[in-house]
Amino acid sequence: MIYFVSTPIGNLEDITIRAIKTLENSDIIYCEDTRTSKKLLDAYDIKVKLSSYHKFNEKERVDEIVGKALDGLTISIISDAGMPAISDPGNILINSLIENNIDYTVLPGPSAFTTALVLSGFDNSEFKFSGFFPSKEKDKKDLIENIKKDPCTRIFYESPHRILKTLEFLSENISDYKIGVIREISKIHEDIKLFKARDYGQVDIVEKGEIVLLIDKYNEVELLDDELIKNKMINLLSEGLTKKSAIKILQKELNINKNKLYDISLEL
Repeated sequence: MIYFVSTPIGNLEDITIRAIKTLENSDIIYCEDTRTSKKLLDAYDIKVKLSSYHKFNEKERVDEIVGKALDGLTISIISDAGMPAISDPGNILINSLIENNIDYTVLPGPSAFTTALVLSGFDNSEFKFSGFFPSKEKDKKDLIENIKKDPCTRIFYESPHRILKTLEFLSENISDYKIGVIREISKIHEDIKLFKARDYGQVDIVEKGEIVLLIDKYNEVELLDDELIKNKMINLLSEGLTKKSAIKILQKELNINKNKLYDISLEL
């Protein structure tokens, strides 16, 4: 039997009792980095052999793991943090297990992108997780076009040394979208930053740690530019309407919060 076991994404206490028991009863545990996983095993006094299984040796390890499973060994698969096979090795192995009719299961547990989505407060009625944010210019431009055509919350992982460049790109292309940069989930220095893309330069973004990047679902009302609203109000006032009447008309036409319209009217 093969178990895919989700491990803590930060605090080592974020692990289930079932996960601990499964790891304890395994004949061998395959992991991304034996040094990282040893810290987890030591914390729970688990004395099981660790063997590396990462993106650079994934294909060769699959045959080895399948062979050990056919020999009757109990095997656990873990990643450095979170759910195996989500932006980590595991998917190729699962398909091989299916092809070879080998029993396996997945133990539910921590996942960085779902935790970040809840933390952000962004729309979660429909969302897409796309792994790491694209690095090639063409892929980034294609993504922006897709975001504009398909309104839903987008979630990505991003490396610390690229986050500012990515935020600059987003500010230039979707300046009015809400952005979330959530770092070090479940750790001591957990950090949540929520802002409009255009305002990223005013936000203290720390270029360290594990980062989840979120782009909130397209919201036509929120994306209405204040200048556009102001111009509409000016046109109505030029027709002889009072500010109160103009606000009432625009509130109905644009479905905008009355207080926002009132604040804009004060600028005229």
